[in-house]
Formats: sequence, structure tokens, C-alpha cells
Amino acid sequence: MRVNQTQPDRRASHSTGMSQRFHRFVAMAAICGCVCALSVSGNLMAQDQARMGADIALNNGLPPEAQGVTVDQNLGKTIRLDLPITDSNGRAIKTGYVFDGKLPTIVTLNYSNCPMLCSIQLNKLTSALGKLDLKLGTDFRILTLSIDPTETTQRIAETKARYLDDLNNQPEAESGWVFCTAKQPIITQIADTLGFRYKYDRVNKQYNHPAMLAFVSPTGVITRYSLDIDFPADQIKLALVEAGEGTVGSPVDQFILWCYSYDPQSNSYTPAAWKIMRICGAGFLVIMLICLVPYWVGRKRTAADETETVPTPDPV
Repeated sequence: MRVNQTQPDRRASHSTGMSQRFHRFVAMAAICGCVCALSVSGNLMAQDQARMGADIALNNGLPPEAQGVTVDQNLGKTIRLDLPITDSNGRAIKTGYVFDGKLPTIVTLNYSNCPMLCSIQLNKLTSALGKLDLKLGTDFRILTLSIDPTETTQRIAETKARYLDDLNNQPEAESGWVFCTAKQPIITQIADTLGFRYKYDRVNKQYNHPAMLAFVSPTGVITRYSLDIDFPADQIKLALVEAGEGTVGSPVDQFILWCYSYDPQSNSYTPAAWKIMRICGAGFLVIMLICLVPYWVGRKRTAADETETVPTPDPV
């Protein structure tokens, strides 16, 4: 009798537990359905607002440490030639030592303790210089200025030696590539002239800065920028020929530069269609003239011969 009494109780409790779990499952499913419905309706409302032209706030802002880190392309501005800097040998020089009126210069702003970007940029630049037929120190120069005012001469000399080891085909790289340090007011003045905007991150103790190559004329005038980490050798050559103002490159290089124009969208020199069409048109006219000149000369000779062979009429 006891067994018969306990079995129904266990079955009842088991069924009651299953019923409670089922009700919980139904309740959770209902809650999930409501959340999904609200999410879908919210997305649909946002889409409708966008179609109607309503202003929608998007969370696409830059983090505070990256805001304002950019490059303003100050084309045509001139870097002062009397600013004091210190080279990797510890010599006190001025910017006019680099911009001496003879050679164009590539200017980069980096620092030796940069965790990543500076190393990548300078490695890419070194790789491009290895493929360049222009000679560093003979056809152009490079000025790398540290944006860290606490960087020592020894540290920047070590940085220079690391990159010069990869320039076996540039024998004048030692004198042609100038690594310098400067005090903060001088760094700020040069950076402002170049439009180079950077910030110091006190938490991580590093500088947040963009990648930049600035091409400067022999007299210190900014002529072109490259804002990519990788700038191919042929593009560097065209930028140097442009910055050289006729002092760099052969007449063929000058002609090739004339056929190209700089595209700021792609950050590269691209063939100018209208210039190429003009060249093709002029070439077609020259070929026509070359082909027609013998024909004109032959006609004149034939007319002259016919005049000489016509008999003179008798005076009678």
C-alpha cells in the first residue's frame, strides 16, 4: 500500500517540474521574440528616417588620442633656412645646410623609439631607394628630423646606421641622408610649416603621428607630399624631378614628368590623357608633313621641267 501511495506522488511531482520548465521556456522565448521585434522595428525606423533625410548620429568618431593626427598639405610654403638643428655626428647645423639651393630634398618626421609606424615607413623608403636610379647625395638629399626633443645624438646615430646598412647601391648615403634632432620650438616650427599634426600620448608614452614624405625644392619650397607608407621608386623619381625644378633628371625624365600629373586621390602620378593626345596629334602632323614634302618637291620639279621643254614661238 505504501508503494502504491508514493508512486503517484513522484509522478505528480515529475509532471509538475516538467510543466514549470515548459512555462519557463515559453516565457524566455516570448522575451527573446519581443527583443528581436524591437530590434527589427528600431532598424526599420532608422532606415525610414535615413530615407526621409533625418539626421542620424553615428558612432564613427576617432578616439581622442587620434583626433587631429593628420597632414595639412602646405604646398608652396617655404621652410626657413636659419633654424638650428643637430645632426647625427653632434654638429650644430642649420636647415640651410640641407636646403642649400642645389639639390631637392625628401623630408620625413620620425623618432627612434616609435613602436611601429616609423620603422615601417623608413624600411619602405629604404627599399624604394634601393631601386632608384637617382643617386642619394648626388641628385637629392633626405632630411629625417626626430619629433622627440629628448632623443640623444647617439640614439639617432644608431638609427641612421641601421637604415644605411641596407643601401648598398647608394655610396653617398652617409652624407646624403641627414638624421637630426632639435629642441621642441624648432620641431614645432618645422612641423607647422609642413602641416604635420601629431600628439604625445602620456599614457602610453609615445607619439601618435601620421606617415609623411615631403618633397622640398633646393630652396626649401614644399612641392609635393606622399601620405602612403609605401611610395614606389618610379613615383619618388617623378616627385624629385618635379621638386628639382630642372636640376634633377635627364631631358627624357623631364618629358616623362610633363606627360604625367599628380592625382591626390590615388596619391600618385598618373598619365595625363590630354597631354598624351596633344603629343599624338602633333606627332601625326609631323609624320604627314614628312610624307608630303617629297610629293610637293616632286611636283615643283616636274612643273619646272615642263616649262623648260616647251618650244619658244617664232617671232614671225
